Amino acid sequence: MSRVVVIGAGQGGLSAAIHARLAGHDVTVVERGPLPGGKAAPITIEGFRLDPGPSIIILPRLYEDVFRRAGRQMGDYLTFRRLDPISRVFFDGEVIDLPAERQACEALVDRIAPKDGESFRKLMATLDRVSPHIDQSVFRHPYSSPWQLADPHLLATALHFDVRLTYRELVDKMFQSPLLRSFFYGFPSYGGQTYDSKAPGALMIPYLMIQEGVFYPEGGVAAIPAAFARLAAELGVKFRFDANVTGLETQARRVTGVCLESGEVVPAEAVISNVDRDATRSLLGHRQDVAPSLSYFTVHWGVRRRLEGLSHHTLLVPKDFESGFEALYRRREFPKPPIVYLNDTTSTDSSVAPAGTTNLFAVITAPAKESHLDWNRDAGGYRDLVRATMENFGIAFGDDQIVFERIQTPEYFEAAHGNYRGSLYGVDEKHRPMGGLFPPPNRDRDYANLLYCGGSVQPGAGLPMVTLSGRFAAEML
Repeated sequence: MSRVVVIGAGQGGLSAAIHARLAGHDVTVVERGPLPGGKAAPITIEGFRLDPGPSIIILPRLYEDVFRRAGRQMGDYLTFRRLDPISRVFFDGEVIDLPAERQACEALVDRIAPKDGESFRKLMATLDRVSPHIDQSVFRHPYSSPWQLADPHLLATALHFDVRLTYRELVDKMFQSPLLRSFFYGFPSYGGQTYDSKAPGALMIPYLMIQEGVFYPEGGVAAIPAAFARLAAELGVKFRFDANVTGLETQARRVTGVCLESGEVVPAEAVISNVDRDATRSLLGHRQDVAPSLSYFTVHWGVRRRLEGLSHHTLLVPKDFESGFEALYRRREFPKPPIVYLNDTTSTDSSVAPAGTTNLFAVITAPAKESHLDWNRDAGGYRDLVRATMENFGIAFGDDQIVFERIQTPEYFEAAHGNYRGSLYGVDEKHRPMGGLFPPPNRDRDYANLLYCGGSVQPGAGLPMVTLSGRFAAEML
């Protein structure tokens, strides 16, 4: 048995702690905040229970696998409700509900984009064949050496796409409909990439949403890390909350201890960091100044009345959406006009807000900290732009109806969660290994017993992926 210290009780760190404990290690988790969950930890304001981080929940089978490995039934800890519709979309005067059943989605595409119906069905059929290979490759283990690109499952995946094309070229070749293009253009950003990337894997996200469903955990998104923290504690994982890490002790290229702000050093024979990879390396004196990938700008409002016309997930797509993507992806500017994603949990769960109110979360994909941007100066203006966009789609409320307003910018993500330059995905893909095909690996290149989990390393961002990253790191111990 070795002493393993996990830095950060986000979803990746919780998964790492569970898997390390199941492997027989003595595990301690040190967390700077008072609760587990990281960016998915709950926040309560004026009687509103906020999920201020991830909100689109897919792939509950990946969480279930962790409980199964621990000899538990997930249903004793965590219950998911499948949402229908998947999302409501406002575009060019239409309001369209994306149904939760695949054949109904295909019929919807036939109706709203008749010229693209066959292409959509062909794409879904292609991804039917690709999905088992993703399960056996990207979801199974990380990739750290070029020779691993010969993995037959990766090769089988690549054979289904024209690898000469960028993601945008793939989408534009398949679809003529501006609405379908706007829907698909955004998915590379879920991994910190752009539509100019060679990123066909991003097509798996909408496929999994349609094929396997979009879910809401009973009790809110924060119920997921809460369930994992409960399981970890039952297995014997020790937790140290309000324990801010300020450094790492090393000897002979190995990490030997985790230094806390209190002055205490927690001894370690191995360390798994759930903090951004580059932020962790800065604790060792390795600082770099390379371009970050993408981030989010979010605004949370408590509204004194129920807002009509919203679904649990709602997407507001301006007619000139291409200008917004050009600004974001190619100039690293705040998208104007922005596509606004709205999360109204009160439409599904009345317990998250006082009766008759709306718990509203607006999310816009945005650049991270860039030299030409001033987030502290411009956050208010961006907030006003988001509200103006909402009003253009008929979703409006007065200042006197706001119970509270809470804004998150890349500055916040860097200060509160240690994200490299406020990015949620680490460094820009051009600084990633193997030609940017994968996020950085889960083992440090200089310290053999320093491992990483979370959204800045493989297999990528999002709660299901960081859950896998925790398993990957623990398996490397």
